Amino acid sequence: MIVVLCTLLLVVLIAVAVVAAWPKIRRAVHDAASEPAGPAIASAPARSPQTLEGVLTLQLVAGEITGTQYRHAMSTLAARDAERHPLDAPPDVTPPEAA
Repeated sequence: MIVVLCTLLLVVLIAVAVVAAWPKIRRAVHDAASEPAGPAIASAPARSPQTLEGVLTLQLVAGEITGTQYRHAMSTLAARDAERHPLDAPPDVTPPEAA
């Protein structure tokens, strides 16, 4: 009996909350439906990119370069970075045998 009353009370509380928020929900849905469906055109960033990767990304987003050109430029940058700053891996150390 108590479970039924608690469930009924919960249902009533949810219904009251939905009815109270219904005007705001309808307004939000109406505002969202009136906005254009396509992606919004972003304004120019407040500051220019500080790295070559940032410049390439900005060019890609602006449509100045294609995805293929972007990937090629990024792979060239990665190869150059690997040559200038090689990864120093620690030596391969065999763990001591259990005593």
